[in-house]
Amino acid sequence: MKINFNRSTLAALTLFATFSLANARDFRELTNLEGKKIKAELLDLNDGKLKIRANSRVFEMPLDKLSSADQDFIVEWDAQKKGTTDELYYKEQVFADDFSSEDFGEQWKHYKGESVIEDGVMIGRTIDIKEHVVLDSVKFEGRRDLQVSLKFKFAGPDAKSFTVRFADTDCKEVHAGHIIFVNIAPTKGSILDGKTGAFRKDIFDKKKAGEELDDATKEMLKTKKKFFELDFEDSKDQWHDLVVRTKADQVFVFIDEKEVGSFQSEGLAHETKSAVSLLTYDRGIHYDDLEIKAAPNTSENK
Repeated sequence: MKINFNRSTLAALTLFATFSLANARDFRELTNLEGKKIKAELLDLNDGKLKIRANSRVFEMPLDKLSSADQDFIVEWDAQKKGTTDELYYKEQVFADDFSSEDFGEQWKHYKGESVIEDGVMIGRTIDIKEHVVLDSVKFEGRRDLQVSLKFKFAGPDAKSFTVRFADTDCKEVHAGHIIFVNIAPTKGSILDGKTGAFRKDIFDKKKAGEELDDATKEMLKTKKKFFELDFEDSKDQWHDLVVRTKADQVFVFIDEKEVGSFQSEGLAHETKSAVSLLTYDRGIHYDDLEIKAAPNTSENK
């Protein structure tokens, strides 16, 4: 039998569905570290404390007092509720530096620069921008999908821009293993697929030798870079949060928790990104709280 709904009936059903979703309640049987169980309604997670309702009473309990299975479930439940599930994908921390030490650690490598740590901040400084931009790099076991987060500030008139570069020095088909470049300047940003674009070895070698590229190659290179607008002119001397995520053949850029740019290109999916570098043009960029996290290299993310 065919049932016809008029507009008022459909509106009522839509309102009911919206109300039901908004008022959905989540229940789980929780187990603490001593093995004791309690069935509770999950209300909120804040500062490591889980708010629940059980036995007609609302109270908080430390998340770390629950079983590991419950802790994992609660973290994912909270991320889904807050719309931050992407952050859970990058579970493994491969490097972190808050620059609280006076000197760089052993994992850092430097090229063509004189970057320093002062007052808990890394200050990027290039010696001679005409010769080569400074590289402050960290190397680790290769991963396909990475998340790089840091704080940055354009300090002074010599602070032009900086780049977060992903590389694989063992990749011989690309000049110096340059895979991805994410550039941030006060008025614009860009994402470059270096692997299948300008740093593909045959293309790079031709340009370096002064040879002219054919028209088809020139047109192809235009598709390997994506620009996006930024506006830091009024806040150049303020700290901002940057997050760059690589996931399969895509790169996503977030500044101050807002997505400002994204790009999809085949070279971005390179399986073993094993180095992250900060390139400073040419001095006066301040960095802090650098963290590199990775999604495990499993069949799920290949």
